[in-house]
Amino acid sequence: MARTRIKLISGYEADIEDLVNDFIEDPKNKVKKVNAVDFYLFDVYDDETYITACINYELGK
Repeated sequence: MARTRIKLISGYEADIEDLVNDFIEDPKNKVKKVNAVDFYLFDVYDDETYITACINYELGK
């Protein structure tokens, strides 16, 4: 049975893709397989959208 985890990452629209990819690619996080990535939009500050990404992933060894 696979162990799954949820990780929340927040950032501005311009940075969120890089933040999510960096988390997934970092070996210390032991991401074996990504099941889903959901994005939630929050208030706009200084004309930039603030986003939280919810990553559902399987934990590797």
